[in-house]
This record gives sequence, C-alpha cells and structure tokens, in this order.
Amino acid sequence: MHAILQWHTQAGTLTADNRDACAHIEQAHASLYLIADGSSNHPRSGELATALLAELAQGFNNLPAAELTPEQVAEALLQLIANSHQALGDAHPQAACSYLVLCLLGDTAFSIHEGDCCLGLIEQSGKIDWLNSAHCAANWQGNLSHAEIAQAPSRHRLTRCFSARRASNPEVNHWPLEPNQHWLLATDGFWAGLSEQQQQSFLHKGSLPAPPTDDDISCLSIITPPT
Repeated sequence: MHAILQWHTQAGTLTADNRDACAHIEQAHASLYLIADGSSNHPRSGELATALLAELAQGFNNLPAAELTPEQVAEALLQLIANSHQALGDAHPQAACSYLVLCLLGDTAFSIHEGDCCLGLIEQSGKIDWLNSAHCAANWQGNLSHAEIAQAPSRHRLTRCFSARRASNPEVNHWPLEPNQHWLLATDGFWAGLSEQQQQSFLHKGSLPAPPTDDDISCLSIITPPT
C-alpha cells in the first residue's frame, strides 16, 4: 500500500523543543503510522516520545504482518508497548507522553492509543470526523465531543498516558478500511488548540503565522490509494 502522507508540525511556546514526533513503516500488505506527544510538564518527554515510536516501528518492521490477522498484529504491538514501558521507563523515569498508532492491514484498520492524541477521518467536505476518545479528566465518562473537551480546563489532566509512573493501559479500536480514505492522526495542540478554521488552514499550509496555542501543533495526514 502506497499512501499519500503529510506530516505537519509547528512548535509551541511552552517548551524550548518541539515534543511531538511521527514515524511510519510501509510493508507490502501492511502499514503502520504513529504519532506521540511528549508532556510539556515533565523533563525529557520529547525524547521519550521519539524513543517509543522508534521501538514500535522497529518491532513492527520485524513482524511478518502479512501472515498475521489484525488481532494478532494488535496483540504483538501491545506486547511491544508493554516491553517498551519497562525499558523506556527505566531510562526516562520522569517523562510522559501520549501516543496513537494506526495500522492498515488487508481490508481492516485498528488503532491503539493512550492519552490525548486523536484519530479522525476527513470527509470530502473537509469536515473532520473524530473517532477515538481522549483519555483525560474532562472526558472521564467518554461521552463528550471533541469540541466540548477542548473547552474544558480539565482536559489537560490525563487519565491514561505512557509513563514509568503509571501502569500502561492502551485502548484498541477496530475500524473499516476503504479505498481513498483520508485518515488524520493529531496531537491535542491540533484538535483542541485550534479552531476548525485554523485546523483547515494548518492542513493546507502546514503552518500558521503564529501558534495560537502554547502547545506544539502536529498532525499526520494519510490518504489511502483507490482500488
């Protein structure tokens, strides 16, 4: 599968470094796309985000994904996350990050995430249909829209994330895969920090004149090929 990819990222003002990261692996019949958002409040979180994606990409690249079912690939990735939690937690004891994984395999797709990175599908009209829930205090019941969560100050308190100080608890979701779909993996700086108009501008131009949010802004756009 040869999808069309675009990675847009713009540093915010909370940290000296941009703590968002992206990675992808393309196999003949399976593809993996990953983003991570390092915490602005904990040191070396950007390093943790980058290291986690590197571990997952390398591990996926060693899998015979085309020979496995989506459920088996998801289980293998969950094991990689568990192994990375121990190893990277020892190396980055104070750091934390959110992450989101999207795997396209055969005629199906699945996502794995912890934290507030969110998965969406972009409709032909340009509207973004957000699919997964943000793991934050504002959405503890899981019933709020992304627009409602964005307005709540408690959205910054995560209920799940990748950190040595917490047990890892990834959420797995399966989605139908169709030709010519436009997937979007976004950090909270994008989906919560920008208005819909600013989101559209960022998607088309890849940057904004000045970050309207203190957080880093990042998104990975993936258009699957037609049949």
